[in-house]
Amino acid sequence: MKQNLCKLCNGTGWVIKKENGVELAVRCKCQDLDIFITKGEKANIPPRFLGAELRIYNPDPNNPSQEKAKKKARKFIDNYPSVYDGLLFQGSVGIGKTRLLCSIATELIKKFKNIDIFYIDWNDLVREMRSGQDVSSRDFSSINQLINKLSEVELLLFDELGASKISPWVYDNIYYLFNKRYNDKKVTLCATNYFDDTSNVIESLSQRVGDRIRSRLYEMTEVVEIRGIDYRLQNG
Repeated sequence: MKQNLCKLCNGTGWVIKKENGVELAVRCKCQDLDIFITKGEKANIPPRFLGAELRIYNPDPNNPSQEKAKKKARKFIDNYPSVYDGLLFQGSVGIGKTRLLCSIATELIKKFKNIDIFYIDWNDLVREMRSGQDVSSRDFSSINQLINKLSEVELLLFDELGASKISPWVYDNIYYLFNKRYNDKKVTLCATNYFDDTSNVIESLSQRVGDRIRSRLYEMTEVVEIRGIDYRLQNG
């Protein structure tokens, strides 16, 4: 299969630039893109949202909550690392919560060369931990390594909070994760389909993630409610 080469450097990674009449070899822009993609993959950003930018998030002009969410994301990016609280995006399915999380990651990776970011989805984490529900076969070392990684990373993006029911053992580990990050003053960005106000929904966020985890989230994050209709349904 023929490889698509960069038109600027023809795949060499370098271009010739003239400065004061002297020709210099400088790194091609395509190399910066490769580095960015590698960092994004290392941060576990989903391929669909790798490179997502905040400018691409287009709020519904008739929905002020979406514009507010975009402004909150922009403020977080502009103020980082001088931030003390994370953000908790609450909204129904398909209104761009994951895109907002990953857009923040994209811009911070571009802004800070050595930033330590990691994305995790509730279902992926729970599935990993359920892989050994039988104590006799559970790989505790692997699970502990994952929990420690999520506890210690500089900025954690935790998506789909409460997306599935969990066992008490899994719950205790996820609570440990949030509690450890809270005590260590680590910043966490979260997204969930569940709200705190249950007037128009069946279950609240507390009912999905438990009172202890919700209590920690109150202290760790600022709630950003996003209202609207699933854009995938809108666009047919």
